[in-house]
Amino acid sequence: MYHCAIIGAGAVGGLIAAKLSQNHNKVCFVDRRLSESSQLELELEQWQGAKLQFKLPYLNQLAPCRWLIICVKAHQVAQAIEGLSIAADCQVLLMVNGIGAEQSLLSTLKPEQLFLASNTHGAMLIDKQAHQLRVKHTGLGKIDLGGYLNQVLEPQYLAYLNQAFEPVYWHNNIYPVLWQKLAINCCINPLTAIHRCRNGELLKPQYQSEITHLCAEISHTAALEGIALSEQQLQQSVLQVAQLTANNFSSMQQDLAQQRRSEIDYINGYLVERAKQHGLNTPCNLALLQRIKQMEQDYA
Repeated sequence: MYHCAIIGAGAVGGLIAAKLSQNHNKVCFVDRRLSESSQLELELEQWQGAKLQFKLPYLNQLAPCRWLIICVKAHQVAQAIEGLSIAADCQVLLMVNGIGAEQSLLSTLKPEQLFLASNTHGAMLIDKQAHQLRVKHTGLGKIDLGGYLNQVLEPQYLAYLNQAFEPVYWHNNIYPVLWQKLAINCCINPLTAIHRCRNGELLKPQYQSEITHLCAEISHTAALEGIALSEQQLQQSVLQVAQLTANNFSSMQQDLAQQRRSEIDYINGYLVERAKQHGLNTPCNLALLQRIKQMEQDYA
């Protein structure tokens, strides 16, 4: 049995696989689109410069495993697990941007199997070929983890993840953490995509009013969802992340620059939809949602 199977052989998936393998865990990648199973050569350049190299199984079917970690784009989750048989004793960890993609898993597994995570480690895809994946760990972060139903995770499972990714923080209620990250993504991702700029550009004065209004809408919507998040605190978090990642391009900026579909439906789109359910208008988030959707259509 594998300790962990990973769906998503990209930057984050590669980082997770390498760090788990470094701690002598048995890890594999899974992609049901493969015509046959093979091996994947994985190289991770760590943030301090040292390199890790592994040869890991790349399977076209899900093998028995304790953890299944899904780290694809939010809109790819349903397709990624289609046709896979997930055992009842397998813990499933969803690590994607935004909120809402978890709903597509509930027809495949029991809710008590599902755990949600927020990742702030920096990872960059250097090169990907059919049998080779090169990833760079661009910055230390943390992983926040909690149950979809606020269920408890057995200590040995948490210890297993913490060995590779210390610190891993357990939350009895993961949703305030997910909403805080949603706020950051609602601001940084679409603004950098629209203005074709690095994250640090958003520290300039001309963006502060828009960020303030976005955070106010998110704070009000979160409150209606039973989650207390100060709009001032959210704005400070957005600016702090923009400063810490000043030289980075956001994932949405990169997606649109390469004419790929973005995760906007699970970021500002999710916020707008939840606000609408409570009868609340969110014009600033709606405007960004519509602008990004128009950019996607222009590229189609």
